[in-house]
Amino acid sequence: MRSAVAYEGPIERAVHRFKYEGWRRLAVPLALLIAERLAVEGVSAPWVVSVPLHPQRLGQRGFNQAELLARELRRRLALGSPAGVLVRTRPTPPQVGQDRKRRFENVAGAFVWKGGAIEAESILLVDDVATTGATLDACASALRAAGSGPVTGVSVARVNV
Repeated sequence: MRSAVAYEGPIERAVHRFKYEGWRRLAVPLALLIAERLAVEGVSAPWVVSVPLHPQRLGQRGFNQAELLARELRRRLALGSPAGVLVRTRPTPPQVGQDRKRRFENVAGAFVWKGGAIEAESILLVDDVATTGATLDACASALRAAGSGPVTGVSVARVNV
């Protein structure tokens, strides 16, 4: 798991505006932070996949912030996405306010890959904020079950717990 910055100060406010207030134009500078972190650490993969929202939450929010970040990373880094889609199979309560154990239980088995086999390719898995890594871990499990190679979770920010 790699995060560009700590989830505090101006980044915390920017991510909150991006995710909850619909400031979609923040996808560009936030994705650039991720791209710079990946470049510094020498992390790469041919494909980028975003953490999905359940259709109910997507309908409420109107957009998937992780997909906006992933789309910008694909564009900036000339990367692709595999033939298929990572799907959240059931609605899960928000992770905010949950302890570590509850976060992992909350998302266990909540994701599945729908599409062709991924054929051992490595993947960058994008989310906006990482805390315990529970969501990224559950998504990575679904991708590995579909035959992916290494999965690197990447986020704009990481909450220090």
